[in-house]
Amino acid sequence: MTHLLKHVAATMILLFGFACGPAGAAQIAILAPAQQDTIHDNSGTLTVEVKVEPPIEPRDGTSIRILLDGKSAAPDSPGMSFTLQGVERGEHWLQALLIDRQGQTLSVSGTVQFTMWQASKNSPARKKKAQ
Repeated sequence: MTHLLKHVAATMILLFGFACGPAGAAQIAILAPAQQDTIHDNSGTLTVEVKVEPPIEPRDGTSIRILLDGKSAAPDSPGMSFTLQGVERGEHWLQALLIDRQGQTLSVSGTVQFTMWQASKNSPARKKKAQ
């Protein structure tokens, strides 16, 4: 039963952005992109900015993991800025996880939903340039 409760709690954290960890523990938030942003980038490049309060100390072995649509989207890093490449056109969601050196999740950000906009290959402007 305990395993089931842990699974349900982990699922709720990922879906609803509930922070986990003891009161007073570091909290993580995504600063950019903002909720419901539309990102215009034909190559699918997205910069994700996060904030941790209180700030993390890289020597502690604490790192940040970025999830795009529930999957790890960049190598874990103690940095506060991540560049994601090849994000496909459409609606997506992001979360940031604060991870300790043993790989345990200390804190989870709220979910940020955004749309990646890319010009259509079939747009009239592109057809004119190709001729």
